[in-house]
Amino acid sequence: MKKLLLVVLLLGLLSSTSRVPMSQAQEVPNAVAVWQALQRLRTTATVLATQAHPDDEDAALLTWLARGAGVRTGLLSLTRGEGGANLVGAEQYDALGILRTEEFLAAARHYGVSDLFFTRAADFGFSKRLDETLTHWDKDAILRDVVLQIRLYRPDIIVSRFHGATRDGHGNHQAAGLLSLEAFKAAADPNQFPEQLKEGLRAWKVKKLYLGLRGNEAGATLKIDTSEKHPILQTTYRELAAAGYQIHASQFNNAAPFSNRSAMSVLRLAESVFPKATEEKSIFDQLDTTILGLAKVAGSNVFDSELAELNRQIEAAITKFDAKQSWGIHRELVAATRALRAIVAKVPVAKLTEAAQEQFLFLLNNKDRELNDALNLALGLSFELTPEDATASVVIPGQTFTLTHGVLNPSPVKLSKTDYLVQTPPNWTSTAKPFDEVTSKKNVRQRVTFKITVPADAVITRPYWQRNNELRDHVYAFNQLQHRGLPFAPPEIIGWFKYQIDGVGFLLTQPAQAERRLLTVVPALNVTLTPRTGIALKSNPLKLTVNVQSNVAKAAGKVRLKIPDGWTASPREQPFNFQQAGSAEFVFTLTPRLSDAIQSARIEAIAEFNGRNYHEGYQIIAHAEHEPRAFYRPAAMDVRFVTADIAPNLHVGYVMGVGDEVPQALEQLGVKVTMLKANDLATGQFEAFDAVLIGIRATAVRDDLKAHHKRLLEYAERGGHLIYQYQTPEFDAAPYAPYPYTLTPRAEEVSEEDSKVTVLDAAHPFFNFPNKITDNDFNGWVEERGSKWMTTWDARFQPLLECHDREQPPQKGGLMYAPFGKGAFTYAAYAFYRQLPAGVPGAYRLFANIVSWKKQPR
Repeated sequence: MKKLLLVVLLLGLLSSTSRVPMSQAQEVPNAVAVWQALQRLRTTATVLATQAHPDDEDAALLTWLARGAGVRTGLLSLTRGEGGANLVGAEQYDALGILRTEEFLAAARHYGVSDLFFTRAADFGFSKRLDETLTHWDKDAILRDVVLQIRLYRPDIIVSRFHGATRDGHGNHQAAGLLSLEAFKAAADPNQFPEQLKEGLRAWKVKKLYLGLRGNEAGATLKIDTSEKHPILQTTYRELAAAGYQIHASQFNNAAPFSNRSAMSVLRLAESVFPKATEEKSIFDQLDTTILGLAKVAGSNVFDSELAELNRQIEAAITKFDAKQSWGIHRELVAATRALRAIVAKVPVAKLTEAAQEQFLFLLNNKDRELNDALNLALGLSFELTPEDATASVVIPGQTFTLTHGVLNPSPVKLSKTDYLVQTPPNWTSTAKPFDEVTSKKNVRQRVTFKITVPADAVITRPYWQRNNELRDHVYAFNQLQHRGLPFAPPEIIGWFKYQIDGVGFLLTQPAQAERRLLTVVPALNVTLTPRTGIALKSNPLKLTVNVQSNVAKAAGKVRLKIPDGWTASPREQPFNFQQAGSAEFVFTLTPRLSDAIQSARIEAIAEFNGRNYHEGYQIIAHAEHEPRAFYRPAAMDVRFVTADIAPNLHVGYVMGVGDEVPQALEQLGVKVTMLKANDLATGQFEAFDAVLIGIRATAVRDDLKAHHKRLLEYAERGGHLIYQYQTPEFDAAPYAPYPYTLTPRAEEVSEEDSKVTVLDAAHPFFNFPNKITDNDFNGWVEERGSKWMTTWDARFQPLLECHDREQPPQKGGLMYAPFGKGAFTYAAYAFYRQLPAGVPGAYRLFANIVSWKKQPR
């Protein structure tokens, strides 16, 4: 009996933690959602797809599986895509990972995917080789994560997007394929990661493993036509997928990739517990995924009559379903639930083997939850759990507030024995105002009020994963192990609405929200310090800004800096006195003590209030319709000691592209930076600038640059210096440079940040004024050397540097210089936009020389 109780508790844990967190994850009650839920009831199949990054997925296949075949479909991405560029905002690295996780959640919901998972691997930028990726990651740790999700999710089938071979391209892709192949076997081996079995999991044997193929790739064993039409929407699964794929907006994805792909999703059966087939008719060949097939799982025919009744009621609901009156199938769904629970009650006395009993209950638990969801959708129930102040989406430790629990039943179906509950974290208190049982009537929103008190030591709402150094740590640490693998931790406050129909109980849940945004816990003070990386040049003072945001009505205290011995800060501290929630900035001047023995130092900002020190802050990541998320960082600055000169009184214009921190880095060098807007490019004069810099990927996102790039070339011809940082193939669409060139769609990248760099013209000013560049200046770079080298160029361009990855031909197109009229044009594909925020000294020295070109001694 104790063993059975452990099983039931485990099932409950799985049902609550293996699902996408509920913020915006629920299907909106409508005919399509009900139909989708009904399709899921008739199959016990589970498929888990694996890939390396958000946007790698075969979206058409996922949509066909989830919305066509009704399969319980999960998607496991090794990383959150934090290593790429951002085309919709300024977020980079871990903040970008949060944004892309939200995009991925939204895309997955569009596909109909049930669950989304991640490992602790961080995307560290483009990698060409498998061994490089596995060097950056801890292979054993990532394999452990993949095996964990397999054992939790228990898929019948795994579909790996990648093969673990060079044909996958990106080293992260190769790693995803390799780990999928290894996890297929490791998950079934109880000797692999035995600690997971001690946690209550069990070894799990996946039945089949498929590898995704390109349309014309050899070795296909199965082709799935995703051009079939959805029976209600009357659009193809491929078209539905294309709309969802566009949600990866930060990567500039859209439906275009689908236009060049076959309507077929092509697979190769790589591993199977069955005799391998060279040709299949269905991905479910040799699998019994029917309701009646559950008897084989139990290994007994004792449940045949109940399973037949369960199956009969499900099929009756599907046959009877009327999109105009979806609630009309409630009796069939209630009867199906009653039949299922009769089976569960019969299990303890059925004398099944322990393994059969546990798996049988696991599948029944999944089906019970799916029946519950189908009924909620069919009835069209809506549920709100909102604070008294409908706009207040944050609460503070120690705060007491009121929540209103409201349920609306638009159907004529009577709900009885209703109950309203609120689930909060441990140590919180929740008290409902006395209320009589509320019988939910048609179109009358029933309301119950709860008083909630947040303890003073409440845990702040934050991602459960973090890394100390976003550029140099490539594996996350988990601060809440119980949530590992999920996109985000579940919401703190969840409302429960319990009800019965014909004596059968059902449940509807909803997180607490204000204006459809999750209610979250934030600290009383939000403290941030800018810049995050400071550059100490000689003995020059550093200016830094501490921003203090008060989330409470009244807050009085002081702000100070924690600095190394021998350094001075002016002023030493500054007072604050908020009379209402708001924010204020405090500027400090920091004078470092330079030492040859010290290459870096760390400065911390501390705000003292109400007997507590606050020394971290958050940035809200909010885009489009995605759930806003708070990303926390220490209120700290890493100071790097840099020996770099800059030409005096330098003034540059900057055309921001997709977002980078290069302007702030230039200002730390003492450069005056003017950000150029659309009107400036159209009519402004550029002669005041010693250089005009174009930000990364600007030619992809700045229509004003596309329209007026010729004015910038004219500025260069008159004697200015026009500098384009790395661009994408859109750079080929117009003559942005004075002479012919091409990047091509497959422009080269040098991903090994420690690859040897050779100076091709040591006499060039870029390597001599005002700093003498040596081999040492290419040490300590992060992530990569650069991306999108020029592929071809006119003879009037001069390549200035050469480097290459292992097994790659020498690449000279990364730093290109061309005299033009009285001025010059430069294309700098080296990743200065990554190196400068990381405080890489040599990158600062070289970049200082490039922007100082106009003021070189003639």
